[in-house]
Order: sequence, then structure tokens, then C-alpha cells
Amino acid sequence: MNTIICPVGTEGSRPDPVAQLHTVRRLVEERYSSEQPLARAALHLIDCATDIVGHLPDGDLDAARGALGSARAAVVSATFAVGRVRDMSAAGADRT
Repeated sequence: MNTIICPVGTEGSRPDPVAQLHTVRRLVEERYSSEQPLARAALHLIDCATDIVGHLPDGDLDAARGALGSARAAVVSATFAVGRVRDMSAAGADRT
């Protein structure tokens, strides 16, 4: 398993979540080929999260709940995509 380590801000400071997501995206791009289906899916999810987090107003509970609902839907979709890619990879391996 490949692990991506992302630096965290100093204790007591609140790291900027959008900046952290940009850092994670850069690390994924550096570590994995964008030709890999799972890497493309991960980059897409990071982009979606960045967009949502960047537009999420501080202290707006309703907006936060809406974003949480979107995040849950994204996780379900991503879980399905991972299973589908795994199944397709296994089917491709069986043909060779």
C-alpha cells in the first residue's frame, strides 16, 4: 500500500482546508499516474471537495449539513467506482 504523508500546521493554528486539499492533490499527482482509473477518481473527488470547502461559509450550519450530505453521496459513488475498477481489472487479468 502506498501512503501519502501531508504536513500538518503547527499546534494551535487552524490550517486552511483548501490549501491542504491543494497540497493533497499535488501529492497524488506526483505519486500516481493520472492514467490510473483510481488516481483519476481520487483527483476528481479532491477537486469536488476543494470546490465545496472553498464555498462553505464559516458558521453556517445548514450549509455544512448540505456539504455533509454531498460528501456522503460522493463516498458512496467512490466506493462503487473502486469496486467497479477492481472488477474490471480482475476481468482484464483473467483474459491474459
